[in-house]
Amino acid sequence: MTMQQQLRAAVVIAGACLFAMAAGAQKIETNSVGIKLARISAGEFRMGADAREIPASVRAGLGVMSTRPAHGDFDEVPAHPVKLTYSLAMSVTEVSIAEYQLFDPAYKPNTAVPGYAAGISWQQAMDYCAWLSKREHKGYRLPTEAEWEYAARSGGTKLYGASDSPLKIDEPNAWGIANLGVGRPEWTLDWYGPYEPQLQMDPTGPSTGWAKVVRGGALDFRKSKEPGENPASSPYFERPANRASMAPSFSSPQGRIGFRIVEAPFPSARPTAPFTYSFETAVKQQPDGIAAGPDLSKPWIHLHEIFPNLNGRSMPEVGWRIGLARGLGIAYHNTAIQELPNGDMMAAYYNTPQSEDDPDMTIITMRRRAGTETWDMPEPWPYFADAANAAPVIWNDVVPNGTGKLWFFWGQPRLIGAWPFSYMTSKDNGATWSAVEFPRFTAPIGRYVPQPINSIVRSSDGTILIPTDSTGRDATGNGSVSSVWGTHDGGQSWYDTGGRTAGRHTTIVMAKDGTTILGFGGKNSEIEGKMPLAISHDGGKTWQKKATPFDELLSGERPSVIRLHDGKLFFVADYNPSKQKHIHKDGAYVALSDDDGATWTTKPLPKEVVTVGYTTATQGANGVIHVITSKNKPDYEIEMTEAWVLDKLAGLTPALPLQLGPITQHEEKYASGKVRIRWGSAKASDGRVLLEGPEEAFYISGKPMWKLSFHEGEKVGTETFWRENGTRAWEKSYLPSGEWIWVLFDENGKQTVSSTWKGKSFQHSTVPDIMQDKKTDGPDPEAE
Repeated sequence: MTMQQQLRAAVVIAGACLFAMAAGAQKIETNSVGIKLARISAGEFRMGADAREIPASVRAGLGVMSTRPAHGDFDEVPAHPVKLTYSLAMSVTEVSIAEYQLFDPAYKPNTAVPGYAAGISWQQAMDYCAWLSKREHKGYRLPTEAEWEYAARSGGTKLYGASDSPLKIDEPNAWGIANLGVGRPEWTLDWYGPYEPQLQMDPTGPSTGWAKVVRGGALDFRKSKEPGENPASSPYFERPANRASMAPSFSSPQGRIGFRIVEAPFPSARPTAPFTYSFETAVKQQPDGIAAGPDLSKPWIHLHEIFPNLNGRSMPEVGWRIGLARGLGIAYHNTAIQELPNGDMMAAYYNTPQSEDDPDMTIITMRRRAGTETWDMPEPWPYFADAANAAPVIWNDVVPNGTGKLWFFWGQPRLIGAWPFSYMTSKDNGATWSAVEFPRFTAPIGRYVPQPINSIVRSSDGTILIPTDSTGRDATGNGSVSSVWGTHDGGQSWYDTGGRTAGRHTTIVMAKDGTTILGFGGKNSEIEGKMPLAISHDGGKTWQKKATPFDELLSGERPSVIRLHDGKLFFVADYNPSKQKHIHKDGAYVALSDDDGATWTTKPLPKEVVTVGYTTATQGANGVIHVITSKNKPDYEIEMTEAWVLDKLAGLTPALPLQLGPITQHEEKYASGKVRIRWGSAKASDGRVLLEGPEEAFYISGKPMWKLSFHEGEKVGTETFWRENGTRAWEKSYLPSGEWIWVLFDENGKQTVSSTWKGKSFQHSTVPDIMQDKKTDGPDPEAE
């Protein structure tokens, strides 16, 4: 280090020390219930992860977890200046068990974390603050996310605030506050959302959301050889910059989320705009030709590519910079697909940055809008930061009047204290969603893995049933089993049906009688070398098992079965004649049965579909069957008719020139009467209704949001998306060659990056350093 560098470093250190003295804790106070609070002065700090590289020893993987990013997680940037204009008093430690029981004498502590009140919901923490405020005649609340990080840094600029290593439990920091980053996660006041780069004055996070920020540690565990070693207590997740998040309704007897309090007025509302996802944007509500489609009496099959292909380039270094959603990873499987009441298709996968079970594993969701050929780009949603999300299942619960309630289920297979599943519902085709819910059980439940499987069914008496993975063994000693959960009251309460099926990842369907449950296979289970079928005549309490004619499935493979409109069973899975694990090269097949699986008509899928992997099937209102694949390269949505399955010779349907009928104009309005969206469609000669002509969407203010044009369901010309303030966010230009150019703009209207694509495949970019990056994200991991 040169003399000049040493002098500059000394000035920085001295400044940090002076800042700590000027803005630090002034004194320790004790309130009437014995809670000690440290008084903190107003001040400024830099929030989030800075440009310094985190030491490799801190970033090292844990269990099968990916090595952590060199500069922090994607949600920790951009680092930005924050100014707190008021002083506050923060409790020296988390609220203790005894302190919480003064408010709720019935609270039973989690014996695994005896040091503090843990496993309570965000709302319970807020209720405690309200109770204490009334008792003390003072204003108590949860800390904002900024207040929490400000206190955790205690005036320092090192990796752990004033130190380069995390403090021990109950060891106070430079401002006299303990346990701000010791693997004990804590609720904060804010909704979770992305950071903004500019100066934030007394920030309070987004105005709305579906997860609250959690600070102080990750939320996942991973079994390892070293006792107690898990992400929740890993030094990486104890950094002041690290962010976790969880639905505010989450509480669990085994949970570890606690809270601390601050005594201060609620800061003036300065919320950032809630983050919006493209799959929730400009969603049409009027069904447009949902029952129209190809002639079901003729063989017809159609493929749609699902995912963007970066041709081996890094997703964080390339994909995120050219417009793909931050957090989008490289490995996608465990699929879901469903047609929505408006005719759109919605799909979801699990998404991981590198390795399965990573705390940054998310669900990714995407939409193919009715009348279009192309899937929108995927986005990470729903997402609990530092709490791996997996196993999405989407269900359109159609009711007799033709409308539908959309259910979105998923699980957290490594979340400490996780329930078997979580879910949200939508009554407007996925444009908005309910709060996240967790099942309320009315009786003790058996063992499970919080990982839903690809099927939801309703029995003839109205009971809704959903399977998840499970641990343990069935009566025959088989250790590969699944659980089935039920609700008689539309999700207000749930119960364990009691029995366990004959396979992991069992897909279920109701028999023709409406009461018998048929559970097909899964993986890592077999009867006489074949996939098993488990049958329950008592709502899932007991199961009888027998062999099917289908190949046994192993890792990375899962079947799907659905009941078609005409009463037949439709089945899809991989061939696996050699019983090979983690090898997907034998192709896949579909099958039909009109006698509840006693006999089957089977047909191979086209050679382009090397595997369907963790697959899911559904059927649209027009009778077309939809199958979605994983571990195929590329992955597809496959549309087909029953007639194609029954025709042994039919291959891919050739792309013939289409003839279009007259264009019909459509328009939807806001409640105010202003136009929300307008578009055109036409019926094609193959029976489908396709988008045709210009389409426009508007903000509620009347300003333009989205403008584009279609021909035969394909985008043509120029597509533009504007921010609500009127500035262009991005523009896509579609060329006759089949290529398209994607240009991004900053808030000032300046072009930031341009990239060229062909279909879903990235070609090149105008930014040289992006093109030089050929680094891949590592191997595509197989499922557990």
